[in-house]
Amino acid sequence: MSDNKDNNPVSETTKNTKSETNQVVESNNSGGDSARRAELSCLSTLASHAEKTNSLEVTRPTVTNCPDGGHDLGAVGETKEVKELVSILTGKPYEYLSFLDERAKNGKLKVRIDVKNGKTISGDIIDKHTADSNRSPDCQVNLLLLTNPDVKITPEASKRLNKQREQFKEIGTLIDIALPDGLEKIKVMNNSITENKRSEEE
Repeated sequence: MSDNKDNNPVSETTKNTKSETNQVVESNNSGGDSARRAELSCLSTLASHAEKTNSLEVTRPTVTNCPDGGHDLGAVGETKEVKELVSILTGKPYEYLSFLDERAKNGKLKVRIDVKNGKTISGDIIDKHTADSNRSPDCQVNLLLLTNPDVKITPEASKRLNKQREQFKEIGTLIDIALPDGLEKIKVMNNSITENKRSEEE
C-alpha cells in the first residue's frame, strides 16, 4: 500500500470521515468499559496463542478510547504463522491468503486489529475500517475482530466489505472481518494445548 493518498484503493469513503469519527467516539464513550474488557479479552486469547508459536508477537498499542486509527491490537510474525492465525480468525482457507506472501517484509507480516463488541456492523463502520486501513500502509492484514456473539452485519456492510476486500487484495493487502467463532476456535486450541501439556507432565 502506498503512503500517497491519491493511490488509496477507495477515496469516496473519506467523505464521511468526520461524522463517522464522531459516531465512533460517542459509541466508545458510552460503552468504554465493555470495549476495554473486549480488547483485553482478545489480547489475552491471542497472546496465549502466540506463546505457543515460534514467532508471533501480540501488542496493545494504546488504551481504550485513545486515538489509534482503529489499531486496538497488533500482531507480527513469520508469514506462515500469521497466515495460519488469520485463516482461523476469518475462516478463509490458508491457500487463499497466498497473495500476502509478496508483501511480507523480511519474511514477516504485520496485522492491525480493530476490536468491535457492538451488536451491529454497518456500512459506515466498514468505511471507517477502510479509511483506517489506508492510513496503515505498513500493515498487510487489517481485521475487524467482532466479539459479540449476537452481532449482525448489515447487507450494505457486506456489500462494501466485499468491494474493498477485492480492491485491497489487488495490492497484496487483506481487509476483512473476523467473526466471534474464529476467536472461539483460538480459545479452544489454547485450552487443548494446555490440557495436553498438563497430561504430559502428570
